[in-house]
Amino acid sequence: MPALLKTLNHHLQQLEIWLASGALLLLLSLSIFQILLRNILEFGYPEIDIINRHLLVVCGMMGAALATAKSTHIKTDALNILLSTATKQKLQLPINLFAAFVCGLLCYYSFIFVSDEWQYAPPNERWTLPFTVIYPLSFCLMAVHFFYNAISPAAGLSEPSS
Repeated sequence: MPALLKTLNHHLQQLEIWLASGALLLLLSLSIFQILLRNILEFGYPEIDIINRHLLVVCGMMGAALATAKSTHIKTDALNILLSTATKQKLQLPINLFAAFVCGLLCYYSFIFVSDEWQYAPPNERWTLPFTVIYPLSFCLMAVHFFYNAISPAAGLSEPSS
């Protein structure tokens, strides 16, 4: 069973890398295209700016999911430097489970948000709605990664090198 979880975690990370890389490549391509249009032909497409905003969110959310998978996300625990390694190991499970629970809640409520957006969005803005699926998807991925980090002994603590 642990090998299956490790394989699943690896495939999820590969998906996140592809989504983040594809979004970044598309973001850069569209930005360069828009810059060339504006500087050479003196016009641009306003839709490209909207798409770029959404692609930036996709890059950020997939980056957050990847950081969570590797336990390199920003940690706001101020007491971290005061705790011993043994205490940190003991707190690893409850902290990761709590973070998984919070991300699960965020996934649930972002799914409700996306559902409302699909239902109540004006017709002229519906074309941007597929981008909003990134919110529940990324929070779900982060919850899965936090849960995996909680149950996986290999996730462990990443101690900074001195």
